Amino acid sequence: MIKNIMITGGAGYIGSHIAEILIKKKKKVIIVDNLSTGFRKLINKKAKFYKADIHNKKKNKIYYKKK
Repeated sequence: MIKNIMITGGAGYIGSHIAEILIKKKKKVIIVDNLSTGFRKLINKKAKFYKADIHNKKKNKIYYKKK
């Protein structure tokens, strides 16, 4: 069973709609977005939000596992 679902770009049009659907299905949603084109107001308050750029591996260790 899936416990957490991470959506990159979750503050954009498509990502925010996907997050809404998953939250309605009682899934735990984690959103990662740098807000360069997205909007914070589109993020569901039930989702955990990280303002981050997934291209910057050194700064953003929230979703990279150590090997």
